[in-house]
Amino acid sequence: MKKSFVLFCTISLFFCAVLLSCNVTPESFWSGDNNVNHRYRPMKNLTASDSEIAKWAEEVSGTYEVLILTDVHKGAGYYKSGVDAAFEKWLNSYDLSKVKFALGLGDFADGAKEGQMRDYSALISKIEAKGIKVLNVVGNHDLFQSDGYELYSKYCYPHTSFYKFYTKNLAWYGLDSGSGTLGSRQLEALKTAMAAESKKVMVFTHVPLSHSELAQWFLPFCFRDTTERNVLIQLFSEMGIQGYLCGHYHPGGIDTFGNFTQYNFKSFGEKGVWYILTVNEDAGTVSIRDYR
Repeated sequence: MKKSFVLFCTISLFFCAVLLSCNVTPESFWSGDNNVNHRYRPMKNLTASDSEIAKWAEEVSGTYEVLILTDVHKGAGYYKSGVDAAFEKWLNSYDLSKVKFALGLGDFADGAKEGQMRDYSALISKIEAKGIKVLNVVGNHDLFQSDGYELYSKYCYPHTSFYKFYTKNLAWYGLDSGSGTLGSRQLEALKTAMAAESKKVMVFTHVPLSHSELAQWFLPFCFRDTTERNVLIQLFSEMGIQGYLCGHYHPGGIDTFGNFTQYNFKSFGEKGVWYILTVNEDAGTVSIRDYR
């Protein structure tokens, strides 16, 4: 009994510390416009609708690299000192010749304020100055104000959070999980799109499906609706997707569900980490390496 009480107190203190560090309460963790159905728009096919993407995307094949940032949290009190300078130094010294594009996996602005989103835009402009296009999906912190999604759409390409594009052998699906759920409309559209998909799929979004860490039981760090989560795990497993790329849970981790792997990347803003994802489309393999 005593051990159980001590464990309960430890978990409770950890829960409170994490929430206080994020400046939110359990009730406000998924704040802003929580109904993803309200911001739903049909899935955008960038390869078909954006001439810039169409020009290079389907020519991307073989072995190449993708730069990944997540949980930047511009404006956060815990933003890691020196991370911007370290990243810029790396950007200017790393061999970028194999980096074909970059993914931003959400939580760019800690409090969904325009100044914070402008700061993130300034960060990604340094990446795009190197000829690397940054594609983004929205995070829950980007929705902490009523106009959060509008600001995300203004500053973050492709100005939506539900889309796909194609490389030679892969279909890349960006999903809106910023409210901790896909919502009924996005989920049905996703199932319909994947049923017609002829290529292998790579999924990228903000929120993990689930997590083997203790956090999944006590903190809102994965999909909120377990039924929806199970539907997605079954869908992705049956599809044999190439990988599920996400952020949100700052310590990160790798988990396997059925026939696919979930790669949960560490926070750029808190942990000072960014990643290179190496993709071999011919062999059907991916690997990750972190930098700081």
